Amino acid sequence: MTNRTREIVGILIKSRRLKIGITQKELGDLLGTDKQYVWNIENGRINITLDYLEKIIRVLKCSPKDFFNID
Repeated sequence: MTNRTREIVGILIKSRRLKIGITQKELGDLLGTDKQYVWNIENGRINITLDYLEKIIRVLKCSPKDFFNID
């Protein structure tokens, strides 16, 4: 993933997280990780796998189609 792609995915994750009203810590708890790791993902600092992105999308309670639908 390029830096720009990681940034865009991070923005989408943050947007969905805020839309359902959970904190980075709460998302981290649901994913089995910590707040710092979520912060790094949301800020495009970590190159996550598609499998992990799918897990995040499930935790954020949306479909992949809805996740990538930019409002």
